[in-house]
Amino acid sequence: MSSIIKVDTIDEKTPTSGVTIDGVLLKDGEVDGVDVSAIVSGSLVKLASATASNSASLTFDNFVDQNTYNSYQIMYKNIKAGTDGASLEVIFREGGASGSTITGTYRRQNWYSNTTSNTLSLFSNTATDKTDIYQLGNSTREELSFISYFYPANGTNGYSYIRSMASFKDPSSTNYAVLTTNLLDDATSCTGLLFQMSSGNIVSGTIDIYGVKS
Repeated sequence: MSSIIKVDTIDEKTPTSGVTIDGVLLKDGEVDGVDVSAIVSGSLVKLASATASNSASLTFDNFVDQNTYNSYQIMYKNIKAGTDGASLEVIFREGGASGSTITGTYRRQNWYSNTTSNTLSLFSNTATDKTDIYQLGNSTREELSFISYFYPANGTNGYSYIRSMASFKDPSSTNYAVLTTNLLDDATSCTGLLFQMSSGNIVSGTIDIYGVKS
């Protein structure tokens, strides 16, 4: 016959030692030494977040962990451009906590539909050391919220790229649905990302980065 103990709180007897239950150590938000406080749901783990306040850029260094995560999801909420018609740019970074730009020829390709005329088009371009994701207006209701999927190179295999999906009003107030891929055809180990506008600042908005566990 099994026994049940009902309590509201189990406190550690020795300060800072945690509590062990059936061989599993629970201590300071960790389970057997693994921090579980950032786990939000399913296989997604929130790794980083930044809110713009008339910011020149938002930088996320050293969040890539090739052993723990197989990809990353980036959530953008109400990104507002300071300059009408400026583009939100992304730059891949290397070097971990002391990150720096991965230089080279960045490539962009997008498939976009004018949701008013129902036309479907393809566009591609290249740029040096950075790449545009989307062009933004800065009028009412031209803030941009969307999602990206990020796959970093590990120094040996593949290349770093971001694939994004969005629906928004461009600076001419035309509604579009767009699928965009931004890539750097280089196997350099990518450990972070930097976001900036092609002109002016990021007035407001939030970027959250989540790891997708292997």
